[in-house]
Amino acid sequence: MAKLGSRASVCGTVVENLSAAKTLDPSDSGKVFTLDCDETFSVTLPTAAQAGAGWNARFICSDAGSGTVKVIPNSAEDTLIGMIVSADGANAESAESGVDELVWTSNNAAGDWAELICDGSNFYVSGQEHDANHMTIS
Repeated sequence: MAKLGSRASVCGTVVENLSAAKTLDPSDSGKVFTLDCDETFSVTLPTAAQAGAGWNARFICSDAGSGTVKVIPNSAEDTLIGMIVSADGANAESAESGVDELVWTSNNAAGDWAELICDGSNFYVSGQEHDANHMTIS
């Protein structure tokens, strides 16, 4: 079986900690990225066409902090669509058409997470935050 993305087997999950800016590429598919949310930086996605159908990644705030972490599409695209729900029952953060950033705000908490799945045209976002305004999608 050929290796797809960063996963060598169906049992292995690659976890990578991020604390500074990074540009992802198609080989980052399948990774779980823990985010140092005490820092301020951006993670840039590959274009949706480069990522291709099935590209996916999970992002988890690994510690509460006062930083702002953004996951952004390539600058030529507005391809994030989806929703972040709040565990405290507050209104969800959502985007029904393509937008250009997913943000862990300075109110973030450890465990706030989002998953992105690409269909070759858009990145579909789903995730959960502990309380309202820990994350935004806009």
